[in-house]
Formats: sequence, structure tokens, C-alpha cells
Amino acid sequence: PPGPRPGTPCVKEEEKKLGWFNSTELSLVATEGNSNTEATGFKDTLTHRWTESWMTLRLDVVRTITDDDRYQLVDAGYGWEPGAMPPPFTITVVDPPSEPDVEKYFFEGRFDRKIGTRVSWNGGASWDRNSDAGILNRYIVFGGVGHVWQDTDDRKFHTSYGFSWTDREEDTADPEKETTFVGVRLGSRYSEKLGQVTTYKNDTTFNLRLADASDYSVDMINSVAVAMSRRLSLKVSLQWLYNAVPALEDVDIVARVIIVDADGIPGNGDELFQTVSEGGVEITLGEGQERKKPPDTVFNASLVINF
Repeated sequence: PPGPRPGTPCVKEEEKKLGWFNSTELSLVATEGNSNTEATGFKDTLTHRWTESWMTLRLDVVRTITDDDRYQLVDAGYGWEPGAMPPPFTITVVDPPSEPDVEKYFFEGRFDRKIGTRVSWNGGASWDRNSDAGILNRYIVFGGVGHVWQDTDDRKFHTSYGFSWTDREEDTADPEKETTFVGVRLGSRYSEKLGQVTTYKNDTTFNLRLADASDYSVDMINSVAVAMSRRLSLKVSLQWLYNAVPALEDVDIVARVIIVDADGIPGNGDELFQTVSEGGVEITLGEGQERKKPPDTVFNASLVINF
């Protein structure tokens, strides 16, 4: 009899395994001594598959804690006149406490159900926070349809199309952006087996505000995993987060100045500050606003546990 047509599933739908499946990724980097840092990465994907539908829960956490540079603090109780040299003093070395430096959280719940051999509908919601990108809370509710272009043992390619509702809260209020909006959501998932133990994956999500096509975001993850056993593998991934209109941030307005004395006689009140490009003394004049720099990239090397 003739074999299966190219691009058709190699495993019959009724033969696919049903029930609960879980994949957990763990990564940890820690240093102590002259530099105290701790970087933690945790990802978990929990899936339940029925005959005609499946549910997926995803959790992604990246968190780093670092110490500020230590410094010498002059002990209390010393006094001297302005402009004069301080008297001999004693000092105490201060080691500042560790504080969060990078905090990125993502959670998504999604349900898919087949409505044909290669077509399905989906719905779900997500929440994320990215402190470095200025995003305090972003909630997205979405729904749409998906299409299976290829589903074989060696290659899988799925796309989805739908609408979304977004509610975002940023660290600094932005008068040029809407906090809630209706948008278009597009997505794709691709995987390719490279040999017996290596798998490449690409997962991309695109969300665009309908009222302003210049306001959109892209979340793309490329990864390569090498299986060490049936349940363990090593994985490296690169995530690319792009916001077309980045969040605002408050920044200091700094002037680098020197003192210009017109008559050369100090203290008679005609001294002026003059800004220079190098040297001089830095003084802070106030605060301004700038947009964050896109994109953000996250590289992760982790141990994957499947069960």
C-alpha cells in the first residue's frame, strides 16, 4: 500500500498519548566574594491533552540579585568648617545589602480545541512583568483560530490568528500610549529535529494595537535542546522582547561644569558655572524622561526535566 503523504502526521491521533505532561527548566548562577550576584531562571509548561483538545499553562521567571559597590563611611562625631580640610577621622566599611536587579515574570493559560483535521480554535489569558522594560503589569486576554501546517515526528509548524484585549501598567505614565486597547494577535510555533537527540524550536507572538499600527510588541524565543536521557536534556535559548513604543523612564539631568571667575578674585560674587564636555564637576539639575532602549534579550542555559 502507498505510504503517508508528505506533511501528514506519522502518528494517528488516537495513538497520541493523552493526560498530563510537564516540562521544567532550571538555571542558577551565583557568585560570592568581591562580587555577590545570584541569577535564577525557572520555566514550567504544564499540559493536559484530551482526544480533541488540550490545555497549556506556562510560567517563566527570571530574577537576578546583585550587591552595590561597597564604600567607606566616615564615622559620626567629626566636624569642620566648609572649605577646610577635615580632621583625622576613622572609617567603617559598608557592604550594601543585595537588591533585585532584574525581575521578569510571565504566566499564560491557554485552551485549544480542534474543529477540523488541521484547524482549531483557542482562547486564553496572560500576565507579565518586566521591571527593566518599565512594565509593571500587563494583562492580555486573547482568542482566535489556529492552523497546523505540518505535524510529523521530525517537523512541526503551527500558526494562530486572533484578537486580543490588553491592559498595561507601566512604571512611568505615558500620555502618548493607551493603557487598554483591542488588538490583533498572531503567533507561530516551529520545531525541527536535528539528528537523534537535538531539537530546534522557535516560538513567536505578535500583538498589535488596532487603533495605532505603530504600537506593537513581539516576543520571540529560539532554543536548541540536546537530550541526555528520556527525561533529561540540556537547553540553550535566546528570547527577544521588542516593544515598538518602549516605556518611559525618569532620568537625571546632569551638567558637567567648571567655575569661571571673571576678575580672578574668589568670593566676590561674580563666579559663574560654565558647562564643559569633559572634566569639571557633575551637578544634577533635575529629572527628565527618555524611552527605554529596545529590544531586550534574555540568554538562558538550563537543565530540562520532562515528566
